[in-house]
Amino acid sequence: MSETPAKKGKSDCVEFDKCLKILHLMLDNEASLEQENYLKQHIEKCMVCFEQYEVERQIRQLLRNKLTNQQVPSDLAQSIRNKVFESA
Repeated sequence: MSETPAKKGKSDCVEFDKCLKILHLMLDNEASLEQENYLKQHIEKCMVCFEQYEVERQIRQLLRNKLTNQQVPSDLAQSIRNKVFESA
């Protein structure tokens, strides 16, 4: 049975948990400049964290591409309200 990337990372990088936390902050645009610089320097040297960075980045990019705002009919909200009030 193969290990998950997180389990593999934890055993191969002593800074994995710290990097993962910073990675999530970065991808949410909440990391400080110091944290971003730390992670960027670290992933240049650590393949485990670099691979995790790429996986997380690609997943978020895929979600952004798939979860776009779509136009709905302008009368949809009113139609929903009418149905709610009819059933009440």
